[in-house]
Amino acid sequence: MKKILFFMFLFPLITQAADWKTSFGGELELEGVYWVSGKVLPDKQVARPIVSLKIPSTIRYGRRWRLRLLPNMQADPTNESKRERYFFDPQEAYFQYQSLPWTVQLGFNVHTWGDTDVFNPLDVVNPRRYFDPFRSEKLGSPGLLVKREFEKLFIELLYIPVQRKTLLPGEKSRWMPRDVYKSRSVGTSFGSGRIILPTNMNYQYLDSLELDDALKNNFGARFKFRFSGFDWTVAGFYGAATTPAVNLRRVTATATTLLPELTFVVDPDIFLQAAYYKSRMLGTSFVWVLFDDYLVKGAVANSKPVSSRRDLPLETWESVLGIERSFALGKGSITVLAQATYVDRGDAVDTNSVSLSRMFDKAGMLGLRWSPNEKWTAVASYLRDIKFEGSVIHSDISYKLADGWKTKIAGDLLDGKTETPIGTYRKNDRLTLSIQRQW
Repeated sequence: MKKILFFMFLFPLITQAADWKTSFGGELELEGVYWVSGKVLPDKQVARPIVSLKIPSTIRYGRRWRLRLLPNMQADPTNESKRERYFFDPQEAYFQYQSLPWTVQLGFNVHTWGDTDVFNPLDVVNPRRYFDPFRSEKLGSPGLLVKREFEKLFIELLYIPVQRKTLLPGEKSRWMPRDVYKSRSVGTSFGSGRIILPTNMNYQYLDSLELDDALKNNFGARFKFRFSGFDWTVAGFYGAATTPAVNLRRVTATATTLLPELTFVVDPDIFLQAAYYKSRMLGTSFVWVLFDDYLVKGAVANSKPVSSRRDLPLETWESVLGIERSFALGKGSITVLAQATYVDRGDAVDTNSVSLSRMFDKAGMLGLRWSPNEKWTAVASYLRDIKFEGSVIHSDISYKLADGWKTKIAGDLLDGKTETPIGTYRKNDRLTLSIQRQW
């Protein structure tokens, strides 16, 4: 009887084998990071190896059913912070049913809302991994996504029953403040403050807080209108803010000055606590093809916390405008990008690593991408934080060794005053060398 049942189950699969299609790939990267500025205690290393692996896979049945997988793994075994040594994220692991104009996806997914590059105020759906804030990656969010295509309109409806938590830098990370910590809230009884950090500090995380069930029942919608040479997006999201509010808690400190700013000298043990809170985002963005040669992109978004606490961010208006143009140059091409940002937050600056986005409060950026041929690509960018007087310079050169093989060398230079978003991490200048294999 068991054999008969097994055959009854297997027979339809054999007879319809032509309906099944699979594709598997991989992306393996070996990277060496060298910190040009030397040690930043308690991180005693100036160089360390990192191995990353992604395995994009798709299983299709007919034209309508698909299983999409994109597991993301990383090993950083010599990292001083244990929480950063090994990492795994399903990132994409969803079932899809597609019968145009409808598409339904269920499972872990990564969403990119908005049209602007570098700074995208509409991109608030997925939590992130902030082990390296300048190269933060999105974490897959488990949920239901429904899409509907019209001739000139695209609609997305999204529901996330339980949102995931953002991953913060480890206690011994170089991306924790090491000289001065400017905090939006010192404990629960003080407002913003300036913390003078001891040389032998010891960061510790307390259990995180979830305010007003912030991680539960997140939802949003996106509408994209398509016109000739112009795309316009309107989006809204109600759920956990992309990054939690990270505040000082249970800190033993001595107040040294009251004016012009409340200043404390703290004991070595410094306790941090992440508070996940609900926020409401409404925003719009556009892409405009101008004179057939220029690509103009812009966005405006308003975010307002639903939860009410004095140590949470205030209502925020974020805006960005950029222009891009590509030129043919010999056998290759060159692309130039200029961008300006302005953010109205209305609260004091905070220098913890998840607040690095404050460098976009008032900033300008110039980027250049040059591909002289199919093998070489060079990228250079300069960001100027006009409000807090800091800067970030990035450059990288990549070379295609052979089909599926690529090597790259990259560098980052950070500069700014000690108590500013960029200046807090001015000792994190680095050089990276990597080799990548794709199949």
